[in-house]
Amino acid sequence: MQKSKWHNISIKTESFEELREIQRSIPIRTSIPQTIEWLIKVGQKQINQTNQSETNEPNTRSRETI
Repeated sequence: MQKSKWHNISIKTESFEELREIQRSIPIRTSIPQTIEWLIKVGQKQINQTNQSETNEPNTRSRETI
């Protein structure tokens, strides 16, 4: 079983207030660390979807004939 590690971070007050707004908009009560973990998962999912859509798009560049 892997032991959890906690880290202290510093962020700007404005960013912390944005984080609090996000925390309040989540339909269940969560802690700040839980909110950060949720944001990381959502961000990773979005990045993966973006990468997948770029991979699945046909190549629109014109090819040179040799």
